[in-house]
Amino acid sequence: MTNSIDSPLDSGKAVTCPQCGKLFTCSLSPACWCATRVVPAEVKEHLAERYKTCVCSTCLDELIAKAGSGESA
Repeated sequence: MTNSIDSPLDSGKAVTCPQCGKLFTCSLSPACWCATRVVPAEVKEHLAERYKTCVCSTCLDELIAKAGSGESA
């Protein structure tokens, strides 16, 4: 993949994931890719405690999977 921006959307703001450093697109709207994810409360708390911006889809999916398996974020 040659595109370093991780997004199914054509619009939005390119930001850097604070967890992994990858560039991705955040549309800051209900139409954003993240709106398709079911994020457990513990993951939301983890993100709110550690970051002021969104994380990329890869990191978000990993955090959701860890929460689902009982691992701590």
